[in-house]
Amino acid sequence: MRRYGKYLHLLLLSAALLAGSGDVSAEKPVHSPTRYLAFQIFTGGFESDEMRVNFPPSPEDLRKTVNDLRDRIGLDGSEDRKLGFVVGPLSFDHTDDQVRVMIAAAFGIALDTGVAAGFHLDDSMFWGRLKELNAVDNIEWLDWSRTPNTGRRLDWSSTPTKIMPQLCINSKAVKRAVARRAALIGEEVAKGIKKLAAAGKENLFLGVIAGWETQIGRDFDTGKYLGYCALTNAGFSAQKLPLDMDKARSDIIQDFAGCWARSLVKSGVPEGKVYSHIAYMSEAMYKIASRANPSVITGPYLQMINWTPPATAFCDACLPGFSTYPQLGHLEQWGEELKKHGNLPWASSEGTAIDPSEAERSGKGMGMEGYLGNLFNHGAVLVNIFGWRVGDSNNPFSKVAENDDALAAYRMFLSGEKLDEAPMPAPQLPPADLPDKVHKIQEVLPSWIQSNGPSRVKPLMENLDSALKEQRFEDAAKTADEILKVVSD
Repeated sequence: MRRYGKYLHLLLLSAALLAGSGDVSAEKPVHSPTRYLAFQIFTGGFESDEMRVNFPPSPEDLRKTVNDLRDRIGLDGSEDRKLGFVVGPLSFDHTDDQVRVMIAAAFGIALDTGVAAGFHLDDSMFWGRLKELNAVDNIEWLDWSRTPNTGRRLDWSSTPTKIMPQLCINSKAVKRAVARRAALIGEEVAKGIKKLAAAGKENLFLGVIAGWETQIGRDFDTGKYLGYCALTNAGFSAQKLPLDMDKARSDIIQDFAGCWARSLVKSGVPEGKVYSHIAYMSEAMYKIASRANPSVITGPYLQMINWTPPATAFCDACLPGFSTYPQLGHLEQWGEELKKHGNLPWASSEGTAIDPSEAERSGKGMGMEGYLGNLFNHGAVLVNIFGWRVGDSNNPFSKVAENDDALAAYRMFLSGEKLDEAPMPAPQLPPADLPDKVHKIQEVLPSWIQSNGPSRVKPLMENLDSALKEQRFEDAAKTADEILKVVSD
């Protein structure tokens, strides 16, 4: 659920600011003809404080939640379009027995309800139970001198969160842990599929999402970018640098996604039923952010997205998947990458019809039919909706996922109707001098209000805030000029 909260807030110059790829195998996984509209159901049994803090509480009764999902939507689909639920995150912090119980329970619920089951893995964030990994060879470094990171930074909201240290994703011990956990999951999934097959309901297994926005995260205390341990394991050093440090990290991340996928398929998950899960800010948004606040957006594109461009989602045993919150230029960039790989089927591994940064500001999203149409009409075979039964009735993600219009859109898809699309508007760069104008307002406005009161500028500030949030940059620049004129009189 990567938010890029810091950068998106800066690029929009929001109210808070104003106040103060490797090769892909020639053998492409073949997906079944069934397409799945699924809903993420968060798991319990957390062994670490970090998991308890960063994931919503799980439903007390998974079966009750799935029944509620099916009953409120009113149908479970057909042979080629199925309703589904996705259990996760299954992380290293879950014991083997907990994983076995959750997988078996999910298959049993699928058989009883007719709602397809799937699983979502956390690949490297929550691993505190595996004490043997807590060693310098398995923890990412801040530099070539093997300085271990202090903890991984999660930008899942405007306030970053600190979790366990970022693992060195290509260390031998981490790879062994991946192989062991993938073997367990694969074996249990194979047992569940066998039960489905005996009932003639194989399409009630929708697949495994192998990763939770796979990446090499940043160090929490320093904000530094990591990856030196992984680069060392790949044969590089301070004396032998890669030709392109950023691409080298991207290749390592892509291989890690492939490691999970290959291990799962080897252990019993069918080919075409494993999906990767990366996240990225679009290049269009990066360019806007660079123009809006060049003093902060100082790094190259790959660095600013933690080295996960669309290409990293393509691995030799998976179908590509990524997070699909509404964002300018996002799907267009994904489409270009899909063309390079033969327009494979793909997954929205996480998403809903509202951008997380917008959820923090207004809670308003786009229409669910348009959101789903943008995905299913362009090759998505799995769409995993975040937000069902998350928080209380005022939670913006729940409101977007569970409102009447959203329920109607789900019914349209599951009943075979064609979905309308809602293309995002073409990205527009803000005027080059807009950041300077906003910064000038920040400098002079507090003292001006102290002397003159807020009444004359309050409507203008509200207009500026609205224009920035809605990315009407030309209107924002004109309003900024009006504010500067008032405060300079």
